[in-house]
Amino acid sequence: MARKPNSEATAAPVRRLQESDLKRIPWRSIGPAIMGGRISDMCFEPGNPKTFYIGYASGGLWRTTNMGTTFEPLFDKEITSSIGAVASCDAPADWNGWTDDTPKADRKKEGKGKIVWVGTGEGNGRNSSSWGNGVYRSTDKGKTWRCLGLEATHDIPRIAVDPRNPDVCYVAALGHLWGHNAERGVYKTTDGGKTWDKVLYLDEKTGACDVMLDSKDPDTVYAAMYMRLRTAWSFTSGGPEGGIYRSKDGGKTWAKLAGGLPAQTGRIGLDIFAGDTKKLIAVVESTQDGANSIRDDRMRGGGIFRSDDGGDTWRRLSVRSPRAFYFSKVRFDTKNDQRVYLLGWTTEVSDDGGASFRGGFADILHADHHAILVDPNDSDHLIIGTDGGASQSFDGGKTWDFLNTMAVGQFYNIALDDSDPYRIIGGLQDNGTWIGPSATNRQDAKNDAQGTPETSITNAEWQVAFWGDGFHAAFDPEDHDCVYAEWQGGHITRINLRTGERRYLSPEAREGEPRHRYNWNSPFFVSPHDPSVIYHAGNYVFKLSERGARWQRISPDLTTRDPQKMETVGSNAETHCTVVSLAESPVEKGVLWAGSDDGLIHVSRNDGGEWANVTPPEVGGRYICRLVVSAHAKGRAYAGVDGHRSDDMDPCILATDDYGKTWRDITADLPKGRSVKVVSEDRFGENVLYAGTEHGFYVSLDRGGSWTKMHGKALPTTPVDDIQQHARETDLVLGTHGRSIWVLDRALWVSELTPEVLAKPLHLFSVRDCRPRWVLAYSGAWTHKTFRAPNPPMGAVFDYWIAEYTGEDVSVVVEDAHGAVMKKLSGSNAAGYNRVVWNLEPEEWRKVADRGEDPLFPFHAPAGEYTVKLSMGDHKASAKFRVLERGA
Repeated sequence: MARKPNSEATAAPVRRLQESDLKRIPWRSIGPAIMGGRISDMCFEPGNPKTFYIGYASGGLWRTTNMGTTFEPLFDKEITSSIGAVASCDAPADWNGWTDDTPKADRKKEGKGKIVWVGTGEGNGRNSSSWGNGVYRSTDKGKTWRCLGLEATHDIPRIAVDPRNPDVCYVAALGHLWGHNAERGVYKTTDGGKTWDKVLYLDEKTGACDVMLDSKDPDTVYAAMYMRLRTAWSFTSGGPEGGIYRSKDGGKTWAKLAGGLPAQTGRIGLDIFAGDTKKLIAVVESTQDGANSIRDDRMRGGGIFRSDDGGDTWRRLSVRSPRAFYFSKVRFDTKNDQRVYLLGWTTEVSDDGGASFRGGFADILHADHHAILVDPNDSDHLIIGTDGGASQSFDGGKTWDFLNTMAVGQFYNIALDDSDPYRIIGGLQDNGTWIGPSATNRQDAKNDAQGTPETSITNAEWQVAFWGDGFHAAFDPEDHDCVYAEWQGGHITRINLRTGERRYLSPEAREGEPRHRYNWNSPFFVSPHDPSVIYHAGNYVFKLSERGARWQRISPDLTTRDPQKMETVGSNAETHCTVVSLAESPVEKGVLWAGSDDGLIHVSRNDGGEWANVTPPEVGGRYICRLVVSAHAKGRAYAGVDGHRSDDMDPCILATDDYGKTWRDITADLPKGRSVKVVSEDRFGENVLYAGTEHGFYVSLDRGGSWTKMHGKALPTTPVDDIQQHARETDLVLGTHGRSIWVLDRALWVSELTPEVLAKPLHLFSVRDCRPRWVLAYSGAWTHKTFRAPNPPMGAVFDYWIAEYTGEDVSVVVEDAHGAVMKKLSGSNAAGYNRVVWNLEPEEWRKVADRGEDPLFPFHAPAGEYTVKLSMGDHKASAKFRVLERGA
């Protein structure tokens, strides 16, 4: 008998999608930058106030070299975008890191600000905080970075570099926010981060929130130790082991300072006066004389403490300590030790050394101040970092300039409408709800002489719709001038953008009933089957009819109702046992899914008449961050499970095809340590899924069998909190929690990436019909200090796939219906995805038809049918498309 061939041995290997295949995808940042994001830390380059660095809580690290006129991001390709601390220092001429090709005579100049240390993971401990993966260092002013370890410390709010040697560095490590771990305390390196010593450690609950060196005696080190812990329903700030510690021998031995300080402490912020390093000031959280509300700016046992003898003794000067867990920053003026800045809801100023403080100094700025820089050579030059970005003053705070050219908005949720061009609405952390366009009819092409980028979308195109912390938002499908927005705690409002009218919609408990519990980020959406119906959830699911004029409760309490967790400790950011994910099937009216923050999944198949608990054991009580109901198959749904609030940072995505009777885990090869924030199904391809994680964006072509990072060269590392796809344009739109909004225009090709296509030497994806577009010259962008974003490509877009690089050239030829060549183009021959855009200009610069064209604008090919032909060696592909009449 003949032996059967081994099919596994003889079959051609399956072509798998690789991250490198997607490096040319054209992600487009559209802002907004009109509002900023939360800032953790900032620093000047030594001796050069024109250059300073801004570290964002989830928006990465940025630098200006021209005093804020322009900024560049420096940390886009690292594992995390959460910055806790940044320090810039010089490389002295005798530094052992110099290479032999740098002459000693040039080292003083070349060494200015050469070394930058970064501690990742913000230290502000709020419910939406991201986390880091250790310490990074650059020895070329931020061009390149090396991760130097301490990954498990998660949050590093302060770094102190020895002024004598840039290889000696101390790190204040807070450790995990949502759990206990041993990787916390004060760490020291003496070899540029190759090795680390944990020089101050108390226990697995207590970390370091601050560390400073005496600039005149750098072996004298001060550290603030702090115990904190978050759960999904509580927050603890302070414990018995915290306090201010001092070492006089470079961290070998430590002593806890007492002499007038409270015994029980929470978060502490330190500063040393540069002119006399015996003078120290501290803002100290303490509840030893009784607990305070988090909204109370005064401390019964804490406040402002000052020492004039290097920390031996302290005296309490003030009870001021605004929202200590979130702020706790105090700074001396660089020239005058009697002027002190206290950061909190705003920045307060003392002119008597910290005994009394006055407001009104920076009240015009966005609230919640986390960082301040005082120019060492000019104390009238100040920079303040807030929840809404950075502002700069050159006259001691009399006037302020908002640095609004960095798109670092922290979106939670976004939604799209069907206008042309479509608009995007979204809610942001502490920055309300905003609306902006995906494109404009204005365009200022790149000016090569000035190097100015294309200007199409600016901050001026964005409109604020609502205040507070913004979350879910939606357009009324039948009236684009009416939108829905919410602020924290489930407060939904309908806003008429024409008239300014606002109507509050959130259901409230009836008299005699327990209050409804609403999550910090409470879900709501407009029904895809009835634009007058809104579904909303707290601990119950509510159906709002007549655009919110009436409401009814359509579920029982869909949470565990754990009495130990329902009572809020702190603010409504800790409200627990609530529904946090809500969805309706787009193909079955009244099929509703609800997921809770305490790990339950329920489904109703009769518009809330009955609910079934379909929670699989894999959830394990974790937060159901997103439920997505398939548009391709009844009964199919996907659940994103976020465990980071349980100190489990690994991703988890589950899928069901039978209304939750059975589930399977489709997390597959998503990277560990990057919890899932959102999962989405492609509108056009049932096998294509997307996942947004704490540190990036991924695609699966096989419904979760495998995942591939989909950043290309443009999309930075950032938390991806929401994913939407436009039904008409096919664009993918990402709402990021740190880098505002990103668009991948015309993304239909992703749904066509089948296994057969992946194996093809050359494949041309579907080509959409297109039309020329009138544009107005953008007038007014006559400065580099402007946020600019480009429009989507105008014309015919040709997306194609190459299975393997062969070295052969790719030619693109466009012919009209008669076979006449209209345009010849060349394309990339790289393996993977590629795109060529024809701007509809003919091959020859001539008038192809007398249609009253403006002679100052390009002439476009006439309306009609065209064929595009691709060739690469012996491989050919072609497709027909139409050029439509120019739009009005």
